Amino acid sequence: MSHATAHDAGPAASAAAFVAGLQDEQAALAAFSGLLRTEQDALVQGDAGRVAELAAEKADKLERLTHLDEQRKRHLAAQDLNDNAEGMLAWLKRNSGFGAAAGKVWRELLAQAEAARRINETNGLLIQSKLQQNRLKLAALQSAAAAGGVYGADGQLDPLRGTRSLSQV
Repeated sequence: MSHATAHDAGPAASAAAFVAGLQDEQAALAAFSGLLRTEQDALVQGDAGRVAELAAEKADKLERLTHLDEQRKRHLAAQDLNDNAEGMLAWLKRNSGFGAAAGKVWRELLAQAEAARRINETNGLLIQSKLQQNRLKLAALQSAAAAGGVYGADGQLDPLRGTRSLSQV
């Protein structure tokens, strides 16, 4: 785990390092969730520049979370446990001295993961909505361009022949 490499120092040290790793994962997930909320605010405000700026930070935080998740799974596997929630519950039962503190962190981590999933899903829907709006605007502009322009050769207003006017976009 990131706080200690006490795997060979005994079961108690290994369990303490594992709990510290869970705490790191929970803190990293909280930071990631906060970033997703910031991204959501930028999406709602239509601030594409800010969304783009957040992409690199989002990737960094996701990489950190992936690393911590892999550490947790490796530790569980080394204990001959499944690398999933079932394995985590078995670990908590085996390590009753750490069970209360680790159980609390694990429950918080699961709750944060669900909250992050919901925020990310909402962000995806917001992005899809913005993309659809942009597609409609682009289609209207392409239709207007295909209609030969707004003004005729005589300089007079040439009504758009498309199905939608630019003001409807």
